[in-house]
Amino acid sequence: MKLATGLDIRLGAVVETLEWGPFGVKASTTDGRVFRADQAVVTLPLGILKAGRVRFIPELPEEKQLAIAQLGLADAVKLFFHFEERIFPEGIVELYVPGANPDEWWSSTAGHGVGVEILTALATGDKARELLALPEEAALKNALQTLRQALGRPDLTPNKARLAHWQDEPHILGAYSKASVGASKARSVLARPVGYRLFFAGEHTASNAWAATVHGAYASGRRAAQEILALKPQTPRQAFRGREVRALVPSAQS
Repeated sequence: MKLATGLDIRLGAVVETLEWGPFGVKASTTDGRVFRADQAVVTLPLGILKAGRVRFIPELPEEKQLAIAQLGLADAVKLFFHFEERIFPEGIVELYVPGANPDEWWSSTAGHGVGVEILTALATGDKARELLALPEEAALKNALQTLRQALGRPDLTPNKARLAHWQDEPHILGAYSKASVGASKARSVLARPVGYRLFFAGEHTASNAWAATVHGAYASGRRAAQEILALKPQTPRQAFRGREVRALVPSAQS
């Protein structure tokens, strides 16, 4: 991925504790490794934050813990179908099938110059729960039947298919964030830096209009980076106050 070019990325590093203070930040992993830095950008999924899978030392401020509790997780599943040929007509990259389940389809390979086509279907809310009540093979079969009927191709058969449910992923534990009644400010609270050490990004920290989107997650990462860069003229010890502070520069959420 272009954005990762030149970065030192460590795979399989499951963070267990994240300590922060005048010394900086120390992340300890389940296999005993320790990583130290002046600041950390916390992009943990909301499901992991809600489950307390990573222990913060000291704990996060109460208002941030409340924001995590207030935000919910939407039920959502994606179904992927791999075909050896183009399936959508020329110029078509998305398909909506009102009343069907799933009702939203798009080509994940369109514009990439490949001969195969991968179609992705999304189901949320009641539609997601309906599919999840079925064995995976049955859910994929039902979804494929929807596609066949919509395109008028009863013989349409993929060579690979898969259902992804984020709730089942141990390092994700949920899909998109959702704000319940009274939680309209929860995302902006969750986005605020803590003690000049911890900075937060992810779709659950984006503005309400951009939450639950890839562009929202991307913009939140840029915002967190800008907040850290704004601190650089100060020394780490001069900057640390042991308390939560608000973003120091304009952000995508403003």
